[in-house]
Amino acid sequence: MIDKIVLSAHISPMSPTPTIKDVALEAKCSIATVSCVLNGRGRISKATKKRVRDTCKNLGYFPRAAGRNLRSQKTESIGILFYPSCAHIFRDVFYAEIVEGLEEHLTEANQNLLLAGYDISTQTEELPKFIREGSVDGVILLGGCPEEFKKKLVAINIPFLLLDTDISGGSVDSVTSDGFRAMSDMTSYLHGCGHKKIAMFRHSYDNYNEISRCMGFETEARQLGIDAEIIQTKTNDEAVEQIIKRLKSDNPITAVCTVNDDMAADIIVKLLTAGVEVPEQLSITGFDDTRFAETTLPPLTTIRIDRKQMGFEGAKTILRRIQQPDAPIRKIVMPTKLVLRSSVKSI
Repeated sequence: MIDKIVLSAHISPMSPTPTIKDVALEAKCSIATVSCVLNGRGRISKATKKRVRDTCKNLGYFPRAAGRNLRSQKTESIGILFYPSCAHIFRDVFYAEIVEGLEEHLTEANQNLLLAGYDISTQTEELPKFIREGSVDGVILLGGCPEEFKKKLVAINIPFLLLDTDISGGSVDSVTSDGFRAMSDMTSYLHGCGHKKIAMFRHSYDNYNEISRCMGFETEARQLGIDAEIIQTKTNDEAVEQIIKRLKSDNPITAVCTVNDDMAADIIVKLLTAGVEVPEQLSITGFDDTRFAETTLPPLTTIRIDRKQMGFEGAKTILRRIQQPDAPIRKIVMPTKLVLRSSVKSI
């Protein structure tokens, strides 16, 4: 079978590389209109935008970014940083889905998303290369990170977004989830199930989200008269040791809250190995509603965050800051939802 190749009448076979003029002729519009569509400028109808983009795709036309960037002083690239390094994003289901939302929206806006080859945990002096060399128009810091590094980035004169984290007192755009309200709702639910002595476990390092979630837990527990404590541990093994110790006390805990599903799922497995059954002997809750929440035995009662939507909001916020450097600071707080499964037992 022979594939039939049809060449546009407006393109000479001797000139295989199409030009913006070829696109304009084929799309039946002006060169200026094509330029506006490709650069996201002007008031162009949806039908015309689609016709121009379809024509570009059919002709194989790609605008020359270098020349366009030289004129606009833009790189059309946004850098992303993750603690301790971007390599860890791909090991984390939660953040991988946020990046999916980011990438989808930024791609629609003709922006590149660059992951830094930079380890925040070891670099103390130099900033990431894409910042030092001016290779990006803006920077997104994704997830938890030491406060000092956040402050260093805030001080740089570059559009900057904190995504799934924030900084106390910082005048910088951020998109976070309502961890305080979420854990307040979770604590109230556990109290309604009869739990009056509850421990919440978090990691022993600074993390904006964990602090916010623990504050919601502590505040609601105090208002409801719950005997509550917050315990910081370096490892989940240490957390399990602390749980078993409290289960053996004269006034044992009946429920445990954790700061994320990964921690909760691992603790459940380790408790089962130690002979502690969930929820028969202890109720446990997670946070994030990742795939671990559904596959854990028993499935986790947890808090759901729309991670892809968080990525969308992050993309829109950093693009706004790039286009409007003097716009008011934007603080977006994403809603959450309590998801009830079978890791909690009424007593």
